[in-house]
Amino acid sequence: MKVIISSNKKALLKSITENIDTHYTDSLATILISKKEGSITFITGKPPLCSHCTFILDTSSTYIKDAQFSIDGSFAKQLPYYFDENENEDIELNVHTLSSSVTSIELIHKDIKSNENALRRCECVAVYGAHLTYLKESGQRPTSTASKAAIERVIFESTETMPFEFLEMNVDKQHFKIQRNGDVEEVQFPDNLKLPVSLVLTEGITRKLDNLCKATEGDEIEVAQQGELLTFKTPETTITYSLAGVEEFFAKKPLKFIKEQHVIVSFYTFKMEVRHCLTEYKTIKKADSALLYLSDNKAAITFITPPYEFIQPITITKTCSKTKNSESLYRFSPKVLLGINIGDLTQAKSTRLDILKYENGERKLGVYFSLENKLPHRTISIEKDESQLPIVLALLEELDQNQADTKTQSTKQELQKDLFADVMEECDDY
Repeated sequence: MKVIISSNKKALLKSITENIDTHYTDSLATILISKKEGSITFITGKPPLCSHCTFILDTSSTYIKDAQFSIDGSFAKQLPYYFDENENEDIELNVHTLSSSVTSIELIHKDIKSNENALRRCECVAVYGAHLTYLKESGQRPTSTASKAAIERVIFESTETMPFEFLEMNVDKQHFKIQRNGDVEEVQFPDNLKLPVSLVLTEGITRKLDNLCKATEGDEIEVAQQGELLTFKTPETTITYSLAGVEEFFAKKPLKFIKEQHVIVSFYTFKMEVRHCLTEYKTIKKADSALLYLSDNKAAITFITPPYEFIQPITITKTCSKTKNSESLYRFSPKVLLGINIGDLTQAKSTRLDILKYENGERKLGVYFSLENKLPHRTISIEKDESQLPIVLALLEELDQNQADTKTQSTKQELQKDLFADVMEECDDY
């Protein structure tokens, strides 16, 4: 029989064949063909980490009949790549059968580089029973349904917080729990993120979930987490991933921190200065180092990267420093800061920033969506570095003096204008 799968299904086929581990000599892929449904189902992976996807066959398929068999995993993994994606070439497989069983599956590989065709044939074996068991159990597994749009938002937020080992989105507590280098911290849920169920991801799962969202045509995705197994279902595909180590992650307590300093500033102004300096000055972008100056009544963003010395004050609307007249300087990565998104820029004129000092000695800059939130929306690493404080103070003094001189000059000009106007009035009287 000739089995034809539409070319626009290659992404789905890739999404379930990419988890085939060819290091195992007994790695198999199972294929089920249904004459009644006019479909072909692929099951891949080693239980319990399996995937399966069902494709409706193209109407040009011929002599379709019921069949079930398994093939070598390496051959299955290459299937999406044997058909040219740029030419919209359909996946065409020839399944050879005897009266009682399937003997082989073959295809014609059109090699664009050599302009020669290759015949690629793989002998079939008896169906792998564990794959059939997985398929049955997968259909019985209870799931929660989320919109594709919500999952895409999850992927975006997860990508924004990389790198991480584990990321838990806790619906009940409305916060993220993130593990990096074995340490755990908590941050506030993003605004408008609506999830029906709590979810735990790794970086690898996040990337694969992104591919799944791009490949599916459905508007909903089902989610099921059972211990160290995480399963996603779309109308076409089911994929199970490993969350090995997640129980240890759940058991870990978030690092405690104290708020070393607390200010409310215009984050929009902050980001605009950083963006300007990184965009317009390659030397500054390459150095990827900026300084944040904080006192009990003043804040400034500073770049001291030869040959440049830039300082931009940031208006503080509220501050809370434990010591009066205290001055601190912190170094951070401006590239990382630009990755923080404040969704509503009309409110960004009053963004809360906290210097958080954790029990492991690390400091972070906490950025809050709301002034009332107990947890920051995002954090970035920041370190206290007062080696450049004398230079920063000198720059601030020079800027203040310049502004004072400008103000004095402006006042003199206004007085001269007023005096001139008075003289002209006296002349008019004559």
